[in-house]
Amino acid sequence: MGDLCEVTPSPSSDLFAGLTDEAGGTPVVTPADITDAQRIDPQAIRYVPGNPAGLERYRLLPGDLVVVRLGGIGRIALADEGSRDWVYHSSCVRLRPDTSRVDPAYLVAYLAHSPASEHLLSQAQVGTVPVLTAWMLRELPVALPSPRDQRLMAAALGEVGLQMDIQRRMLERLDAVRQGLFTQLLGDDLPVGGASRPAAPAPERRAPRTRRTNRMS
Repeated sequence: MGDLCEVTPSPSSDLFAGLTDEAGGTPVVTPADITDAQRIDPQAIRYVPGNPAGLERYRLLPGDLVVVRLGGIGRIALADEGSRDWVYHSSCVRLRPDTSRVDPAYLVAYLAHSPASEHLLSQAQVGTVPVLTAWMLRELPVALPSPRDQRLMAAALGEVGLQMDIQRRMLERLDAVRQGLFTQLLGDDLPVGGASRPAAPAPERRAPRTRRTNRMS
C-alpha cells in the first residue's frame, strides 16, 4: 500500500475538542459519517469552529480514502467533490492514491472486500478498542490488476452499489408506509403513555319523535 498511496496519520484529538453540530467552521468526517456504501454521509456532519491552522495537513481532496483506524476497523469511504477541503477525525487515517497506478474507486472496493478488511482487523493492535496504525496500512499487500481492469471492475461494482442504494431507499419508504398503515389500523387501540386510549362514549340515542295530531269528531 505504501507504494501506491500517501498514508497520512490521524490528527491530534485535541484539535476536535470543540466539535459541534452547529453549521459553520470546518466540517469533520467521523466514523459515524461513513456509510456501508463506502460514502461520506453529510446529513449529520459536525464542525470544528473556525479554521484551525493545525488541520491544514488533514484536508480531503476528491479521490482520497478515509479509513477508520479506531474501533470500527474496516469502514472506509471515498471522498468526492462534496467533501473537498473537509478534514478527517482523529479516529481515521487518510489514503491519497497515486492515480497513475491505482484507481481510487477500485482501491476502496478492494479494501472493503471481506478478505482485505479481515486482514486489516487481524493486524490491528488488540486492546479495549482495536487500533489500526498508518504503518499497518502501508504494509498491507494490494492486488493490482492493470489500470484498464481496475476501471472496469470499479465501474461494475459502482453499478451494483447504485442498485443497492435504490433498493435501500425503497425499503426505507416501504417501512415508513408500513408503520403508518399499522398506526392507522390500530386506531383508538394505540397505546398512549403506556395505556390504551379510552374509547369515546357512544352518543346518546333518543327515542324518535312522534307528531301530535288533533282529531276532530
